[in-house]
Amino acid sequence: MPTPARGAIRRASAALAAAAVVATALTACGPQVEPRVQAGSSVEVAWSGELTSTNAASTLGRTPGNLDVAAMTRAAFATVDADGEVREDPSFGTATAVADSPFTVRYDLAEGIRWSDGAPIDAADLMLAWLAASNALSTPDLDPEALRGADGAIALPEAAVWFDAAEPGGLVHATEVPVRDDWARSIDVRFSQPVPDWRTALDVAVPAHVLGERVFGVSDPMEAKQRVLDAIDRADPLVLSTLAAAWSSELTVDAATLPDGAAGAAGISSGPYRLESVRDGRVELIANGEYVGAQLPQVERIALAATADDAAALAGLTAGELDVATIRPTDADRDAIRDLDREDATLLTAGDGTRWELLLRADRTPLQPADARRSFLHAIDRRGVAEAALGEAAAEATGVDSVLFRPGTRIYDYALEDAGFPQAFGGADEERAVAERDAVGVPAGTELCVRYDRADAFAAAALPAIAAQAATAGWAVRDCGVDDLAAGLAQDDWHAVLRLAPAPADAAAVVERWRDGGLAASTDPAREALLDEALMTADQDALEQTLLELEASLVGAAVVLPLVEPAQLTISAPGVQGIAPRPGAASLTWNAWEWGVEQP
Repeated sequence: MPTPARGAIRRASAALAAAAVVATALTACGPQVEPRVQAGSSVEVAWSGELTSTNAASTLGRTPGNLDVAAMTRAAFATVDADGEVREDPSFGTATAVADSPFTVRYDLAEGIRWSDGAPIDAADLMLAWLAASNALSTPDLDPEALRGADGAIALPEAAVWFDAAEPGGLVHATEVPVRDDWARSIDVRFSQPVPDWRTALDVAVPAHVLGERVFGVSDPMEAKQRVLDAIDRADPLVLSTLAAAWSSELTVDAATLPDGAAGAAGISSGPYRLESVRDGRVELIANGEYVGAQLPQVERIALAATADDAAALAGLTAGELDVATIRPTDADRDAIRDLDREDATLLTAGDGTRWELLLRADRTPLQPADARRSFLHAIDRRGVAEAALGEAAAEATGVDSVLFRPGTRIYDYALEDAGFPQAFGGADEERAVAERDAVGVPAGTELCVRYDRADAFAAAALPAIAAQAATAGWAVRDCGVDDLAAGLAQDDWHAVLRLAPAPADAAAVVERWRDGGLAASTDPAREALLDEALMTADQDALEQTLLELEASLVGAAVVLPLVEPAQLTISAPGVQGIAPRPGAASLTWNAWEWGVEQP
């Protein structure tokens, strides 16, 4: 690839930095914090998403692109940072456990916070958020999934009430109407059991006054808020059905119908940025002048620029047309990346929150004995598999020594000590593998059918390496690659699967994966009790201890061998600061308010 013109990236940086950064600490002072926006500054981000809705909490609205925008335009009681830690924002409000029986959380908004159109953020917004996530006032015995069409929308019976929330979390256990305070700033939510996600559960995704104005046809925002509260207090299904339908599907964004691309009412924000325009796949956001929280933005404008693929993103960085991009580099990209590095671009390599793993079925002969599974896993040299599949790029991939936790997080380090995965399966041990196979009477040459997606380059290259390694310990791996992995796993003739799987992001994800033994069919009453406990634990320290015990249980069961975490590269133009990619939703934009550009 041609070397970029000398200084192309620096010219882009100069255009970004019209003023110096005025640093300020994160505080709870809200309205007293001075603005720190750098006048005229802007950052262009390579983006493959699409903005279709400003309600990213709904099932139809919870898309990667909508979540990117929501992270910048919606304030929250707490969010999860790049290290997997819950980061609270008292300048928006506080979530405090105020009673144990029943478990009760007070969500208390900070004084003076408001939406970008000037309307206050108050208890009406909190009540609407609770109503939508809990579905506490929805039609009893309704089965929404049975009514969901191929397009994802739900065809409800007339007057049926259902808020189509994508991830209600622990709020499904909060079916009592909350008590709101006389000052209209807090609500007390009673849960039928403790829940682990109570700090982040209440997602104030939809402005109550905007929804009320649309549903009830009123123009005064405070009247619209009151109408929403009245609907909740009266629990009238005819009114609630209209409110629920609007919450689920009304806040769509169609660039073709926006006046001159302007965001209009769709751009109302509670966060550091507000949506300004949507045009031709390009989403432009500007610092929210009405925002009074502590997460004050530095960059005045951020554009999410539609970018076709990684090659286009890299070309845009090289030409100085883009300032930030995350790519999965290939060998052909090395020269271009080297040149960007020499031009003082910032390169950050990090995992994406997924990992390649070899998972075994514990309910099929000959892998039913734990020692048989240990034998097969002890035959595998994980670094050798990664090198066979990734070539030179294997050096940049991250090894994984935990079943449940991501490398680099605090609890991952605890898991290495407590659960002992590195000691159990840290490397290949041919002698031990043979001895374990012999101990359970499995003859040498016993065949194992390994499923994988034959269209995936990593899996297709890794399987021969796994087969060769397993053969040294007396296992014969049969190539059971399929075109449709989900359909192949639904069949009953396989022993193991080589696949890319997400690392569980929270307790609910751990339970979803391992309940009743999960895909591995490794059942254990003690583990089931731990899974139950994880979903009913509100104390963070106690939850971590339960998860560490689950990790130890899974390591002992010898049902899964994490291989490697794929690496992705985030490149920032010279002078662009504060980029901290995290796995999962809004991987770049989650901390956009911390971004800055320095003077050339």
